[in-house]
Amino acid sequence: MENFDELYYQRPYLKEFDAEVISCEPCGKGYHVELNRTAFYPEGGGQPSDRGILQTDAQTVIPVRDVQKHGDHIVHTTDREIAVGTQVHGVIDWQRRMDYTTAHSGEHILSGLIHRRFGYENVGFHMSEECVTIDISGVMTWEELMEVERDTNAVIRSDVPVEESFPEGQELETLDYRSKKELTGKVRIITIPGADICACCGTHVMRTGEIGMVKCLSMIHYKKGVRIELVCGRKALLDYERKVDQNTEISHMLSAKPHETAEAVARVQQELAEANQKLNAWVSRYFDGKMKELEKQESFLIDFEENIDRNSCRKFCDRLVKESMAPTCAVITEQEDEKGVYAYCICSSAVNLRNLTKTINSSLDGRGGGSPEMIQGSFHAEKVRIQEVLTEIFRV
Repeated sequence: MENFDELYYQRPYLKEFDAEVISCEPCGKGYHVELNRTAFYPEGGGQPSDRGILQTDAQTVIPVRDVQKHGDHIVHTTDREIAVGTQVHGVIDWQRRMDYTTAHSGEHILSGLIHRRFGYENVGFHMSEECVTIDISGVMTWEELMEVERDTNAVIRSDVPVEESFPEGQELETLDYRSKKELTGKVRIITIPGADICACCGTHVMRTGEIGMVKCLSMIHYKKGVRIELVCGRKALLDYERKVDQNTEISHMLSAKPHETAEAVARVQQELAEANQKLNAWVSRYFDGKMKELEKQESFLIDFEENIDRNSCRKFCDRLVKESMAPTCAVITEQEDEKGVYAYCICSSAVNLRNLTKTINSSLDGRGGGSPEMIQGSFHAEKVRIQEVLTEIFRV
């Protein structure tokens, strides 16, 4: 390498190293510390930077919160000043490094195989603590993605070497490699035999077997292609453990075998739909009877109900106005799970309710809004107070 200080390339599995502080400058709420060499990987190519610590002596441990490359300089962000000339011992957060390393190598294999099969390019790449997101320039089906995923894991199991090279001149010009942009100068090429050849500045495993596995979590249509979320290595195992735990809990709740939870959920959904249909029929009958009990009003009608849902509240209020029980109608129901809170719906064919929303809500400690014909929300007020205020506003 041109720069001696890039230990993360020269010795990518180096977890600890010794160095000297050659610069320390204030930056915002911290300091930018430059070392004469570093094993901390600086953010680049879609891969977040390493984190870890710098030790100046046995008692002094200084966290490294971020690492960036500024031109030919690599700066480490710390919250403490370190004097120039100080000898430091750097320790990489190795789990974080390997999570991103296995993810980067796994993504290369998946993207490379997609490129080989479909000719699509990886046009977007983001790594987070949870997963890797890639944007592919063309459309594929989920079944096709699963086939590529199986091929990806076959390459991982084959445990082939991940090769690093720096071709120049004619060799680089004739090399068929993936890259998101035109590159100049010295180009680092990562080759995974049988899967991918790609220009990359990130960290990678030495052999594909170290990745463990790649699992695609989702795929959606995005722009003219697709966006894929995937996890690799330890993160894939953790994701699998969480889903097994959740599925086991669901299987216990539904008294179903773990491999039959989807069918059990579908059965519960069907039963719930049938129960809701019966409930809606009973609610409709209840309101049919309530319509016969209420008397028509010239200007305003208010109806208090007990423990009806907001949707039924809105439907009944709309029905009152449409069947001319009053030009303006309000249906109020106290919330079963929130004592002292009333859900409201007000409908009108006579006044612009939107213009009155602020007055109503401020008078009754309410929240909500809507259209000129209907507003809905909630009041934090006593029943008597609600009736007094609304009657005063609408009986004009």
